[in-house]
Amino acid sequence: MKKQLKAAKKVASLKKALKAAPPAKKAAIKAKLVKAKAALKKATKAVKKITKKLNSPPPGVKPIKVRIASIKAKIAAATNPKIKAALKKQLKAAKKVAALKKALKAAPVAQKAAIKAKLVKAKAKLAKATYKVQKVKAKISAK
Repeated sequence: MKKQLKAAKKVASLKKALKAAPPAKKAAIKAKLVKAKAALKKATKAVKKITKKLNSPPPGVKPIKVRIASIKAKIAAATNPKIKAALKKQLKAAKKVAALKKALKAAPVAQKAAIKAKLVKAKAKLAKATYKVQKVKAKISAK
């Protein structure tokens, strides 16, 4: 990002210099401007690549909407009442996480910290519910 900012400042200063320059020096400044624009383009491309990498979820982690859909499908397919009950708890926890994520995006800056704290607790509850589902399934399949 620093490289991008530096390149943008250089392009801006060269554009100013180009306007104020006498006709004899304009060609040299234009050449520098072309190089500076290329450097800015390269820096912007690098920033976009890094930002995309940072914003993508880690491998193996599904978005919450996908997880909710998969839990609903598992509930529909489940025949054992114990598994169904555990899946319903997991679904409730997943919906809470989804709602908090949505609220976090729309929330004013003053409320974001409180919502983030709730989100951490909700994610922990979801993880616990997921573990419980696995435990119940393992217990039933062992019988």
